[in-house]
Amino acid sequence: MEPTTLRAVMAALRKPETGCPWDLKQDHQSLARYLREEAAEVLDALAAHAPGDPATEAHLCEELGDLWLQIAFHAQLAADRGAWDLHEVERTVVEKLVRRHPHVFAEVSVDGADEVLTNWAAIKREEKGLHGGEPRLLEGIPASLSPMEEALEIGRRCAKVGFEWPDMEGVLDKVKEEVAELQAESDPVRVEEEFGDVLFSLMQWARKKGVDPDTALRRQMMRFKGRFLAVEDDARSAGGWEFRNLDQMEAAWQAAKRKATS
Repeated sequence: MEPTTLRAVMAALRKPETGCPWDLKQDHQSLARYLREEAAEVLDALAAHAPGDPATEAHLCEELGDLWLQIAFHAQLAADRGAWDLHEVERTVVEKLVRRHPHVFAEVSVDGADEVLTNWAAIKREEKGLHGGEPRLLEGIPASLSPMEEALEIGRRCAKVGFEWPDMEGVLDKVKEEVAELQAESDPVRVEEEFGDVLFSLMQWARKKGVDPDTALRRQMMRFKGRFLAVEDDARSAGGWEFRNLDQMEAAWQAAKRKATS
């Protein structure tokens, strides 16, 4: 009889003697790369997702399943050594969510999403037993975050204590200031520093605007690749890249852009 749950499938794959040789060889460290890859593929699926579109809905569902598989795999490794299992993973996160949402599961009242986040942070500090000895504000940021994600997290933490621009215009002025400083710089070391300032300021603008920079960049690259295919097709129809100059390639690009937005 074939297993009908992911937990049962993983138990069968990891069963000594009768399981899959590849699955039996894996450990937490060997699986880390697959967890990163599957998380990245979920982000790609989210960037391409159009709610209600059957193809992108199915793709997102499939990619989330692949990510769930990685979580189940790690849980099975722990179950094999008698530590914890997938049920314990679920129980732990359910208890955490209930504890951190007293405005839903207890008699606490909140006035908007900002107060929810304030309460969440206070409860989290209590859980970690940090009364009287809180870490520095920017300590404890996961080292595995991408530079983009870390820049956003730094901005979020600073905003929580009021170290934040009062309005969007102030952030945009900062972006413009950093771009001007980058344009005025010629020393290679300083150019890198100023470029970093531009990127960091843009991350904060996106955070404050409510734009996910990772999704925005992924979608931009999808658009770029789609339009560049048209440029490449035009060059091929002319006999190759050597038969197209920049003006002709730009014309093909603009034509593809107009077609995509029509």
